[in-house]
Amino acid sequence: MKILLIHSEGVEVVKNKQATSNPQDFPEKVIKMDGLVLVAYVSVEDQDTYDTDMIAKQGAQVIEDAILQISGFPEKIRQENEEVRAHNKKIESKTIKGNLRNLKELIKDPEMYRVDKILVYPWAHLSKFLSNEANAMEVCPKIAQILKDRGIEAGFSPFGWYKSFKINCIGHEIAEMYRDVKLYIQPEEHITNAEFKILFPSGEEENIEFDDNKNIKPLENIKDEDFFLFIKSELGSKREDKSVEPVHISVMKDFELVDFDPNSDKGIFRWYTKGMIMKNLIKNFIEDRLIDYGALLIDTPIMYTVKNKKLTAQTARFPARTYWVESGRDRFLLRFASDFLLFDMVSKMNLKSHYFPLRLYEFEQYDFRREMEGELSGLRRLRGFTMPDLHTLCKDLNLAVEEFIKQYKLIRDLESDLGIESNVVFRTTKEFYKDNKEWIVKLLKSENKSALLELWEDRYYYFVLKFERTVLSAQNRTATLATNQIDVESSLEYMVDNEGVKRQKYDIKFTDDDGKQKYPIILHNSPTGGVERILWGLIESAIKNKDKIVPGFRTWLSPIQVRIITISDEQTQYAEKLLDIISKESYRADFDDRNETIGKKIRQAEVEWIPYVIIIGKKEQENQEISVRKRLIGKPFGPKKATVEQFKNWKLSQLLEMLENDSKSFPKYKLPKPLRKFSTKVYFRK
Repeated sequence: MKILLIHSEGVEVVKNKQATSNPQDFPEKVIKMDGLVLVAYVSVEDQDTYDTDMIAKQGAQVIEDAILQISGFPEKIRQENEEVRAHNKKIESKTIKGNLRNLKELIKDPEMYRVDKILVYPWAHLSKFLSNEANAMEVCPKIAQILKDRGIEAGFSPFGWYKSFKINCIGHEIAEMYRDVKLYIQPEEHITNAEFKILFPSGEEENIEFDDNKNIKPLENIKDEDFFLFIKSELGSKREDKSVEPVHISVMKDFELVDFDPNSDKGIFRWYTKGMIMKNLIKNFIEDRLIDYGALLIDTPIMYTVKNKKLTAQTARFPARTYWVESGRDRFLLRFASDFLLFDMVSKMNLKSHYFPLRLYEFEQYDFRREMEGELSGLRRLRGFTMPDLHTLCKDLNLAVEEFIKQYKLIRDLESDLGIESNVVFRTTKEFYKDNKEWIVKLLKSENKSALLELWEDRYYYFVLKFERTVLSAQNRTATLATNQIDVESSLEYMVDNEGVKRQKYDIKFTDDDGKQKYPIILHNSPTGGVERILWGLIESAIKNKDKIVPGFRTWLSPIQVRIITISDEQTQYAEKLLDIISKESYRADFDDRNETIGKKIRQAEVEWIPYVIIIGKKEQENQEISVRKRLIGKPFGPKKATVEQFKNWKLSQLLEMLENDSKSFPKYKLPKPLRKFSTKVYFRK
């Protein structure tokens, strides 16, 4: 909805001739309002008609806020002038240095800053994405009635008529205002009555309590400092210190993985070649595992209409965080998840009981969520991202729990193979937790982990259980990677909210073996979190633990797996032969053929976290052997802070065997030829 607000000395509207085939019934020929009138010109848009009562309430609130803004303006100026006088007094007394400031004067007499009446006027010219007439016709009368119910004198101009009008804009500082009102479905509040606990793998619990300043009181049974920092970050302030740049940003730039692009929106990144290698490896890795797990692959469009009420029911929960795309006389939203079109697709399927559990996987190459600019933080929180997304339809809640347990293990194994260490969160109702604690504890015991519990009195959203795995950054800030939710609502035909209003859902149903129609339970599982978050987690964790653990990426995921170094140019031919053999085996190797000292070349490989470095000297060339430095990635430092394990007099076949062991059951990806030698290497950053 778009609203143009004009503060006028009186207003007069004359109804002339009908403009539509079914104009609004309105007996009066002339509408005349005296006094100080706030005229609200309203364009009702396509998405608004999801619920005309809801958008009318929002529109009425915007108008009421404008009334308060106008009536409070003289007092606002008075307060600002008091601050100016106090400032000038300090200047004159030489208490502070600076320039004198001028007092502000109201354009009009203070008595003109009030609103006596409201006229709500349907005005199609503020948007080209208008609602249909039947629904749009309802909105202005509803806004006027809501304002009347709040004690404000209000009327409306009829819809569907040609009208002439006289308006006399007062012309003060805020006599003309414009508002863009996004349809917003307010989710149920739950945080205020939530309880937080620590659940230990033994099944014991410890309550988390807060002092008067909302700081966490000491936890007697928590000995692990990182676990306490995770709890503190999850339950404390979510604000990040913007004066300190997250450490992963310099690494992602220096490694030429990912970078900011000044020509795009903030929070949308460009990917360089080595970053794309990692991105595609992660894609192929997850896809292979999920195919083996039993998932079917799908791909849905990245944009969708706002005219489908099933879709609007979800997207209207996040109106300020959506991107709009115009196409002719239609407009679309860029998705922030695949749920919308996937569920709409499934609702049109003839689901069979033997399909379940039906696992549908999409690698969402493009998702968009317009985070507030102050919330953006490198790869941790951004606006354009890539999301692996698995949705599983289960026949009933018991089978959904069985599937959830399997997917818990799937997530755990995926993170382990990526080299990610995470903490666990369960968010659920007290009733569900009481009935299901036994298997939750078994999951924690299986990896000897404690978990943060958030328990609610009642279910506040579409899921009855939400599970998260979070990673702690070098600045001790958490972010969620993998998630899984047990959705008991989206498949239904509709839900009734707290006000008794029916909210349309996706109406996904199947006929069970007993002949009855039923609605499946849906698991929402992002098995690793977004690809950008994975990279964020890997880099931040590596830097956070760099004094204890050798930083780096797993061999299968490293952009460069093998670096070949020669002591002199005499070994170049042998080095190129080895490079060719390794590359043909689909391992990513490069040759540092620069005219630099061996020490400098080794240091460069160290800085780049290269898993294997081959060193070739005269002896190695003569014996057709190699010396190998294997980086201790993810392991404690060796003696004297050594970051590598060294092997001499090796045959190339021994290295290839070690590479095969590191890469077994993982995807391979070739290194483009220009990056295989330093002499031909392309640098994207100056």
